[in-house]
Amino acid sequence: MSRRFLLALLVLLLAATPAAAAKKALFDNAHAETAGNADWVIDNDQPIPVPAQSGITAGTSETFWTGAVSAWGVALVKRGYTVETNTAAITYGNGSNPRDLTNYDVLVIDEPNTLFTSAEAAAILSFVQNGGGLVGVSDHSGSDRNNDGADSPIIWNALDPTHLLGLHFGVSGDANNNISQTSTNVNALGTDAVTRGPVGNVTGFAFHNGTTMTLFPSVNATVRGEVWMNGLSQSSLTGVMAASASYGAGKVVFATDSSPADDGTASSGNTVFNGWGEAGATDSTLFMNATLWATRSSGGDVTPPTVSVTSPTGGQTWKAGSSQTITWTATDNVGVTTVDIAWSTDGGASYPNTLASGLSNSGSFGWTVPNTPGTTNRIRVTAHDAAGNSGSGASAANFTIDRWTITASASANGSISPSGAVAVAQGANQGFTITANSGFHVADVLVDGGSVGAVTSFTFTNVTANHTIAASFAVNGTFTITASAGANGSISPSGAVVVASGGSQTFTMTANSGFHVSGVLVDGGSVGAVTTYTFTNVLANHTIAASFAANAGGITPWPLASGNYLENFSDIANWTNNFASGIGANTYGSVPVEGSGTIPDGFHTTTSTATFVTGTTGGVQKGTGAIVLLSTGTTDNTTADAIDLFLDYTGVTTGTLSFDWATVFNSTGDRKGSLRIYTSTNGATFTELTGADVLNFTNNVAGSGHIGPVSLPAGFTHSATARIRFYYHNGTGGTTGSRPKVSIDNVSATTAGPTAFGIPRGGDVVPAATYPLDWSRPVPNPGAGAMLLGFSLPAAGHARIEVLDLTGRRVWMSEGEFAAGLHSVRWDGQMAHGTTVPAGMYFARLSTRWGARMERLVRTQ
Repeated sequence: MSRRFLLALLVLLLAATPAAAAKKALFDNAHAETAGNADWVIDNDQPIPVPAQSGITAGTSETFWTGAVSAWGVALVKRGYTVETNTAAITYGNGSNPRDLTNYDVLVIDEPNTLFTSAEAAAILSFVQNGGGLVGVSDHSGSDRNNDGADSPIIWNALDPTHLLGLHFGVSGDANNNISQTSTNVNALGTDAVTRGPVGNVTGFAFHNGTTMTLFPSVNATVRGEVWMNGLSQSSLTGVMAASASYGAGKVVFATDSSPADDGTASSGNTVFNGWGEAGATDSTLFMNATLWATRSSGGDVTPPTVSVTSPTGGQTWKAGSSQTITWTATDNVGVTTVDIAWSTDGGASYPNTLASGLSNSGSFGWTVPNTPGTTNRIRVTAHDAAGNSGSGASAANFTIDRWTITASASANGSISPSGAVAVAQGANQGFTITANSGFHVADVLVDGGSVGAVTSFTFTNVTANHTIAASFAVNGTFTITASAGANGSISPSGAVVVASGGSQTFTMTANSGFHVSGVLVDGGSVGAVTTYTFTNVLANHTIAASFAANAGGITPWPLASGNYLENFSDIANWTNNFASGIGANTYGSVPVEGSGTIPDGFHTTTSTATFVTGTTGGVQKGTGAIVLLSTGTTDNTTADAIDLFLDYTGVTTGTLSFDWATVFNSTGDRKGSLRIYTSTNGATFTELTGADVLNFTNNVAGSGHIGPVSLPAGFTHSATARIRFYYHNGTGGTTGSRPKVSIDNVSATTAGPTAFGIPRGGDVVPAATYPLDWSRPVPNPGAGAMLLGFSLPAAGHARIEVLDLTGRRVWMSEGEFAAGLHSVRWDGQMAHGTTVPAGMYFARLSTRWGARMERLVRTQ
């Protein structure tokens, strides 16, 4: 066949092929769209705009017609549409109405201001249900342009009161019913034809007083947001500024402000704004994409969606009970409406297990993996479009579901149940029972290699890993613990104490008056200066021996078991030499000239601090509500002095140290000084607490700060002889004048756990969340002597404890940093200056950053 003949045949075929029918759009003007100062029409000439549409070319301006949405109409004509205006009642299936909806592919209603009749509502919904498209626009709540009591949000809600289209417009009383913002919170799904359509991508949508919508996917599963208010999650069902949905064979798109569709031109006297072409927004892109997407598809859509499962793709191992995410991509030439997810256990031969159906095409689904182990699992995702087409995709290969394994074993003479390799789902609990044979007992149980004691049962909770549990057994019998005490104290029980095999035995060490426990040896090894000790799971003979030592002369260590220590030196003016008297003084001890180390060795002092001095002489001085240290000298690092704070941590665990410091001007010059902190439990060996040091401050240069909380040594736990040394020495640098003084104030020492009112001892740490902010009743109350003021804090922080008289005047105060948990502060019944308060009623007040509490107390004589 010749090439010339083929060309002639092609021309004949093309000539015989009818041209595709143009899409028809109907803009409504039968519901007061031009009421008030509005002008939501494509042209003043109706129903056919003038000049004729045939005169529109690619370069035609929107001013070709007169109307605030003329740009919308012109843009559609440029894309091959025929546009007309409806001016009568809306009908569907009325052959006598030339503007009947059966003659159109898409209906546009921009801000109606009169209610649709029931017949019109039925016509609109039937039109959409049978494949037509609807693009609707509302304005803000209260935009009743004709003052008939119904604004556009009310009118749209009345059209669809049961949310068949999946939407509700915000009216009076609803949140966000009148907003102004340019939102960039746009649906970014690549298959979204409204925000990623043929006209372009929507990047911003500008509102100038508009309402928002609430979505109802439970009624219409196809509804989805297109634009949300800034800051909202795109899973939000509220705060929606534009949305789309399918209904039957048709589609709808709604926007909730008329400003974005306004092209800024209108008949004289109307108020308009160019939202269609607004800078920084893509309003026209959204409306054009929406119209093209909603328009009835000629000939029907027969293209199925395309689906790809991206997780699990195969090869994964997911634990039964774990939370996993199934992900996929699904696209369609028109748009995916819903997806279904199914699960196969036979390698994809069948998918009898439905995991979800009617989901929106979000691309992900959270799945709690069932407790059904296997190696031939697959996931299938099926996508549907509005025309009833569906397409599926599945995991490319099998994935595995398995469980964690707890390996349980028992030695001879007993058993564990269950035993062997025990499979456990993720997050589940698994209990075990350990049983000894007759004449034997459980000697020990190891969990993951660590002992949990001679328990007869054990439960793994919230299993998220493999574990082991192993039980061992021993023959029944008794053993002897030999307990002894040195002079000046006792141990109870004492002598030869018989303990059953595997049993426990507690011993208590008590010092005589004026003495303290200086050490306890267990089987010849030191366990510290503890006052109680418990042998557990006794399987051999043991020894325990306690020794005691005299308290330092005149010094009474602060008992941390009675509450955290706090000293604000409010009574320092009344302290006497060698800290012999004064409120709080006898907790401190002087440091004599001693040691032969090299300054700044905390054991090397050159100035005794047994007495208070005045002026610029080195030593300890009485500041104003603070204690002051000064070490003189003309050569760097040659002189030093110190004071010791004595603490008793018997029965409690070590905690933290905090204090305030400040330089005190001293004559003239720029010489340096250093404050270092040392700790000791025996008064002979000192270790520097470097985290609390204040180094090289300068005379006559203002300086101050807060130290802490700094962790104290672990050796302080249960020690009755804990000691903190504040060690001051002349520092390095400077050329003239005197050495600076340094003041110390608000010294606080704490325990790591609760310390009073029946709280567990022995190092138990109670989580901060266990305790609310609380203020216990003072003990004793009423009382004439010292009182304990108890309180609890929900977390570590600062607390102030005050005693007020009935006039509200403060008579005493203590404050400092405290750990989370329960505490107590001791009040001796004296005012800050040392005078005993008169009998009568007072109030104790606790002030913290979590609030304040107050408790009444009564003083008697």
